[in-house]
Amino acid sequence: MKITGKAGILKIYVGESDKVNGRPLYEEIVFEARKAGMAGATASKGMMSFGASHSIHTMKIFALSGDLPVVIEIVDSVEKLDIFAAKVNKLMDIAKKGGLVVFQEADVLRYEVGEKYKK
Repeated sequence: MKITGKAGILKIYVGESDKVNGRPLYEEIVFEARKAGMAGATASKGMMSFGASHSIHTMKIFALSGDLPVVIEIVDSVEKLDIFAAKVNKLMDIAKKGGLVVFQEADVLRYEVGEKYKK
């Protein structure tokens, strides 16, 4: 797969304890992105957050919530991301948890397979 020039980044913010189909929601989204042929996806755990509920999520001992945020970033063409965003929304509806999905345009400067993956 080759990506150059104009592309997009789909960012999805969920809680680490959110589940769908018996697995963490962030995991399901990453596996679905791979299955859909997206150029790449990364899930990262945050240290602290708040969202629409304004509840603070942190791993501090005396915090009210330990449900840390997870941000999934998926990079690909604008068209493919637009289609995949509908799949993400369905998964989030099934999970019945809050979250945020945003889209940004991006310029891809470099995208290539590293030596250990070249055949």
